[in-house]
Amino acid sequence: MRKNFICLFFILLFAFINAFHAAAEESYLEQLLELSEEKKLYEDRYWHTLLHYKAGIFEKRSLIDDPRFFIADNGKTNPQSELKETIKSFFSEQIKDIEHPQCRFIARYNWLKEKLNIDETKLPKVQCTEYIEVTGKMKPKSAAFVFPGSFMNRPASMFGHTFIRIDSEYQSKLLGHAVNYSAFTGGGDDMLYAIKGVFGFYKGYYSILPYYEKVKEYNDIDQRDMWEYIMNLSEDELKKMLMHIWELKNLYSYYYFFDENCSYNILFLLEAARPSLNLTDKFGFWVIPIDTVRAVKESGLVDSVNYRASKTTTINHISSLLDENTNSIALQIINGETDPETLLNNKNLTVDEKTHGLDIASEMVQYKYLKGELNKDDYLKRFLHILKIRSQLGKRDDNFYKIPNPVNPENGHLSNRLAVGIGVKKDYLFQEIKIRPAYHDLLDPDEGYREGSQIVFTDIRARYYFENKKFKLEGVDIVDIVSISPMTEFFKPNSWKISTGITQKIFKDGNDHAVLYGNGGYGLAFEDNSKGLYYILAESDIYISRKLEDKYSVGIGITPGIIKPITRFWKITFSLEALHYFAGDKTDTYKGTFNQNFRISQNNSISLNLSRIKTYTIYQSEAILSWNLYF
Repeated sequence: MRKNFICLFFILLFAFINAFHAAAEESYLEQLLELSEEKKLYEDRYWHTLLHYKAGIFEKRSLIDDPRFFIADNGKTNPQSELKETIKSFFSEQIKDIEHPQCRFIARYNWLKEKLNIDETKLPKVQCTEYIEVTGKMKPKSAAFVFPGSFMNRPASMFGHTFIRIDSEYQSKLLGHAVNYSAFTGGGDDMLYAIKGVFGFYKGYYSILPYYEKVKEYNDIDQRDMWEYIMNLSEDELKKMLMHIWELKNLYSYYYFFDENCSYNILFLLEAARPSLNLTDKFGFWVIPIDTVRAVKESGLVDSVNYRASKTTTINHISSLLDENTNSIALQIINGETDPETLLNNKNLTVDEKTHGLDIASEMVQYKYLKGELNKDDYLKRFLHILKIRSQLGKRDDNFYKIPNPVNPENGHLSNRLAVGIGVKKDYLFQEIKIRPAYHDLLDPDEGYREGSQIVFTDIRARYYFENKKFKLEGVDIVDIVSISPMTEFFKPNSWKISTGITQKIFKDGNDHAVLYGNGGYGLAFEDNSKGLYYILAESDIYISRKLEDKYSVGIGITPGIIKPITRFWKITFSLEALHYFAGDKTDTYKGTFNQNFRISQNNSISLNLSRIKTYTIYQSEAILSWNLYF
């Protein structure tokens, strides 16, 4: 009897303690919820940063689309509800350790702990071992904002890219980690990528990779120079950023090429690190990577900039130090046609020239292997033999190949352009206004941009003709992309162009009429100091209009041209176009254009465009002088 009484006593005592504990816990939870309401933390900008909330068309919503990112059922669109459910989740006894909200959403937890002065002894004890292990291996000490330049032969990379490098205590930056946001395309990289990317058919993910892998991808294989903007984030700020990166792992948001893209989403990580930043609000309907670089630099985050030349730039630089014959020998070594000792034993060459030739050979053999043009056995055999011969020439100091730093991309002209001008066409005087949201054409100043590249989206032109006192839409270039890449001894890139939109075209009646057009071209380009960049493209052209006799006209032809910077401030382009329209409305068209651009300042220039065209039996000339403002 006595034994039963004692058992009952302890059972009741245990139940009482549990009930008391539950009541105390519930009471503490209520206190935290009331305090969060009182402080209106759901309106705090940092809470919105951590949840990626932005104003939508109808309501505020998070840009993260994965439902696993939200604890409240309506958390994607309701910051208040998400905050309330997040606080509740910290008291969960059912979820353990790494999946517990205290760990899974560790940035939210730490921020709320600070804002609400949460007593951790009143919460379930959770071990975030995996997070501690991962960050322990990274040993973050500093960070850089990295910009690999454009890569014209890949639609996703035409504007460049940005990501964050987190540096450890190691001296070599290659041992750092790259934090990247990109679309998961499942393979394939063609124009379909651009279309699917524009309309959000891809899911985008944050990822962490070894930095040397990104250098190999961008610098060595894709031939893209890189700029590393060293940021002044403190270790505490780095810790906040890593906690937020951890929250985002394996979660998706739909990728949109123009706005919610790689460069825009990476800015949330910087805002999570330093709450005073306000980077994501600086952008609207489109986000161009170089504009995010400018925004980061203007925010005061950047202390210094490092330039990392691509393998292609390095090889071309070394090649420029040699004559044609030595480059030719190096090429034979690369192709396995000549033994490297031939170069070593050449008595007509200096030690430096032999060193340059063998260094080119080793770099190119590496490049060919990375591009899949050499199998591993051939690569190792050829590469090691070159190194063995090269070692006989001794080590050179780090400045032996001092590649000149180009102008930093952020110091080029801004991405938007407004142009106003006055001109003459067929003896008719007109005024013209042009607006271009993005971003660079062949005539614009090259500083900060890739020479021979043009990426134009939605360039709109309108004119006012004094003769009839009427405005006229002159054209809309929806897309106009040109890549003029010179061939060298070692690289043989193709040049190409593609464009579509609406333009005015001369018809048989001698008047201009609006037509839909599509144009594509493919060819070769070369470059030397005297001629500049010169090229020839085979082209195809199509016009569509109800006012054409056959409703369409299809032609083929060629376009040779020259792009030549005369001085740092003066640039010219010249081209001749000959097209034979053989289907639909038939005619031959010949057009010559001569354009000049005078750079006044980083964001101002004056351009003069002259053209003369013959189509059907009609000749037409045009001249226009414009002031260009980049903004």
